[in-house]
Amino acid sequence: MFYVVDRIDFTRAPRKVREQETAHETWRLDGLPNLFFLAVILGAVFVTRPIFAREALMVAAAIASYFTSPKSIHAANDFNFHPIQEIAVLFAGIFATMMPALDWLNQNAGEWLGPNFAPGGFFWGAGALSGVLDNAPAYLGFLNALFGAVGAKDVGELLNQHALNLLAISIGAVFFGAATYIGNGPNFMVKAVADQQKIRTPTFPGFVLKFTLPFLLPMLLAIWLIFFRD
Repeated sequence: MFYVVDRIDFTRAPRKVREQETAHETWRLDGLPNLFFLAVILGAVFVTRPIFAREALMVAAAIASYFTSPKSIHAANDFNFHPIQEIAVLFAGIFATMMPALDWLNQNAGEWLGPNFAPGGFFWGAGALSGVLDNAPAYLGFLNALFGAVGAKDVGELLNQHALNLLAISIGAVFFGAATYIGNGPNFMVKAVADQQKIRTPTFPGFVLKFTLPFLLPMLLAIWLIFFRD
């Protein structure tokens, strides 16, 4: 897919530029050992025990990949840690400051939501927060709000008695993540990398106007009408 998109973009360049770029072009595939580390990261997703084993495998694979890859590959890709640092600082701040809010929601949500709060409200509420914050904090925030609203003791009780509300929170938090750059960590990472490489990307409002409203919003409305309409 990426090859097709790149190929289309390349054909838009002036002929002289295309000939200059491909005059001395040779095919070479470097970094094949990194496929092994990628497989380790993908496999680690399914590791649940012992605790933190999944994260340890992912970090170890990333570190091994960095130190075993020739520096020429890093240089060819203009690789550095600036985009990662930017995202790490942003989301560290988000998660560090969200804990008091989660506690407040757990204690007070019942007063302003009530036990019969509609699934559609959770869908749009969690989604809207996810679009301007991130899907994980949005999910945790509205999960705590649901706990506080219905007085449930654990997730099992929510699944038995309020499954539709829990489903609305989960889908809203995930699907709305594509609404903005900051709605999902990888979105912001891609933009940071593109900006560093001087690749033109839409502005934050431009992204919403060009992609979110005409393409994502109709899908979200259809999901709400089919599954969570009050």
